[in-house]
Amino acid sequence: MKLFEGPDLPTPFGNIKLPDLETPPIELPQIPDEHAAKALGHGIGEDAAALIGLIPWVGDIASDILIDMHHAEIKRILTDAEYRKFAEYNKAFPTAVALARTLCFKKV
Repeated sequence: MKLFEGPDLPTPFGNIKLPDLETPPIELPQIPDEHAAKALGHGIGEDAAALIGLIPWVGDIASDILIDMHHAEIKRILTDAEYRKFAEYNKAFPTAVALARTLCFKKV
């Protein structure tokens, strides 16, 4: 959406046109369908499994197993395009947040 049209500035070297000021596309959340709800559930499970890793000795082993199981299910549920987008978000965000950004937001 265009907010401000860039003005023409007269200079001794000719007129300079400044760029227009535009907003980025607005992303509105959509209600997750059954496909997205399953993936979000596994994302929450993967994040919760990381907390189990805080238990001494046994927690680390159990946490790794649970995280691998949940991540395999997430990979099975998502399409290839969704998984690529999820993998990009998952570099900076927890799994549940990355899945929410991937599955619950669309460009308007």
